[in-house]
Amino acid sequence: MEKEIVAFFEKYVEELEGDGGMGGEINLPYFELLPRDFVEFAERDLRTISSSHSLVNATSNLKRAVDCQLDFLLCALNLDNLYREKRLGVDRKLGLLKKAGIFRSRSIEKLNTFRNRLEHHYEVPKIEDVEVYFDLVAAFVNVIEATIPALGFGAQLSMKISNGGSVSTEFTQEGPKLTLHLEEDASGYKKTFEVDLSASLNVIENLEAFAFLLRTHLLLKKLDESAIGARHFINSLKGEVQI
Repeated sequence: MEKEIVAFFEKYVEELEGDGGMGGEINLPYFELLPRDFVEFAERDLRTISSSHSLVNATSNLKRAVDCQLDFLLCALNLDNLYREKRLGVDRKLGLLKKAGIFRSRSIEKLNTFRNRLEHHYEVPKIEDVEVYFDLVAAFVNVIEATIPALGFGAQLSMKISNGGSVSTEFTQEGPKLTLHLEEDASGYKKTFEVDLSASLNVIENLEAFAFLLRTHLLLKKLDESAIGARHFINSLKGEVQI
């Protein structure tokens, strides 16, 4: 699937033109505290650093911000129950983000390093490390927040190929389901790629395909909005870079 999709876009990405999109509200979780709250708590801790207690508090609040943001995104994707039922932990959650190209893999590794130092080695964090962790988590929260609209009001997108043909992508929260339709008039090529996790027998295995279609969906949104160009679209689709 991935090779066929990449090959299609390598051939036609330069010819894609926006053709509209739509969507609607999606079911989002109600959390009394949101990721930004924990980031703000950590910022207050960093303003009044006077002891190891403050540093540990700041680090713990940043960890909570990451956990909360991950769970919020999984709820938006309608994957939260699946991850709980299969007991898929933080590493698997971050792995989904990596495969979907939502957050850079090196940054994810740094997040895990900071978390593990506190959780498993019981080290008192250094102020320089906490400040770096703070910037990283704040960026993480911002990136995930910017992703949510592509699952709601931007859940459907259509693009035309200038010489004939079309591309459409759609996220459906029920399922959840991702659908990518590719069509090229001259050759008569038509192909629909779809992953509906509610109908999957091997859900864990199909999460990989789901994540790749999510990557494609998000990149097409960025391309349509002129946030990235054709070259960056292809490189990111291949996983050579993540943006």
